[in-house]
Amino acid sequence: MSPPLLLCGDGFALPIPGVQALECKSGTIEAIKQASDFPQHWTTGWKSCETGEGCQETVMIIKNGPQVTLILTKGCTMAKDQEARVTQHRAGPGLSIISYTHVCRHRDFCNDLSTTASIWAPTPATGARGRGC
Repeated sequence: MSPPLLLCGDGFALPIPGVQALECKSGTIEAIKQASDFPQHWTTGWKSCETGEGCQETVMIIKNGPQVTLILTKGCTMAKDQEARVTQHRAGPGLSIISYTHVCRHRDFCNDLSTTASIWAPTPATGARGRGC
């Protein structure tokens, strides 16, 4: 964490004791993939947040047939802290929608999710079973 600076009248800056700004992972990803390409892994950049801001990450996974849309955002936010939460908004067949949200302030880069593995994995395709004679 980098302490914020207090700009003094004569042009120099002093750190403000006890108040620190977070460093957070930052970036966005929008991709359409085949379900067989999951789980997905990613890396993002980072940024320094303003004093009082926390780190956030949101992932939305929309499966429509064999295609999966992945939307990811990471960065700084003024939203209150929220434990990591996975919500299944709709379960297939056909259409499935899952989201992941997390807001944190407990350490730099606390928004460090880098894979869909803990959020969603496609169910194996079940083929038609033949009958034995």
